[in-house]
Amino acid sequence: MTIAKAEEDDAGRISEIIEEARRFQLSYGNRQWADGYPSAQLISEDIAQGIGYKIIIDDEIAGYMAIVTEDDSYSRIDGKWITDGPYIAIHRLALSDKWRGKGLFRKIIRKSTAIGREKGAVSLRIDTDRANPIMKHLLEELGFMHTGFVLFEGDPKPAYELPFNVY
Repeated sequence: MTIAKAEEDDAGRISEIIEEARRFQLSYGNRQWADGYPSAQLISEDIAQGIGYKIIIDDEIAGYMAIVTEDDSYSRIDGKWITDGPYIAIHRLALSDKWRGKGLFRKIIRKSTAIGREKGAVSLRIDTDRANPIMKHLLEELGFMHTGFVLFEGDPKPAYELPFNVY
């Protein structure tokens, strides 16, 4: 598995993966992406800004995520972040149906922390929906600590952090 910056030519396949993930989330009652988020336009903006990453397995795009070094919604947390230093955050993480459930999350996090270290970050932050027990379980299993709640479009989302010095 490799993680590389997505290119505009990848946008079509990435949009397909986002749709697969949206259907999967809806299948267990998670409406986090039900309103069309993330849109194809947002994915194209991620790619243009250099924050869109494709997850590649066996020469095919198996997933997508955005990795940012700053998020305005993370500056206001009902709780407290563990670290005060620079961080990266993963957003819009999605795997295709073909690769979901294959134990890739640990590898994705490991490779993301390497990207974060290259960018000078000291931790990885992520939020999810309250109705996403799968993601919350995976985060806790990997040692992420629940730090509080961040507001995204007026909705409080559970926030997690993984300091690099413990991973």
